[in-house]
Amino acid sequence: MGKVADTPENMGKCICGECPSKNHDDMGFYCAKGKSPLTVRRRGCVCDDCALWREYHLTTGYYCAEGVTE
Repeated sequence: MGKVADTPENMGKCICGECPSKNHDDMGFYCAKGKSPLTVRRRGCVCDDCALWREYHLTTGYYCAEGVTE
């Protein structure tokens, strides 16, 4: 897996805002920026629906809770 580049183009592809687990941290783009500073209540994950997940060959989810572990 390649590290997801923190670019405006990639941020535009981010779907974190559609995630049922998204909290009110005003972040998102967790696969590039790292995990949320707030506790994440896991209520489903949309990471594998994201274009970045496929483009960067990501294999896990819940980057909001776990950060980038790959």
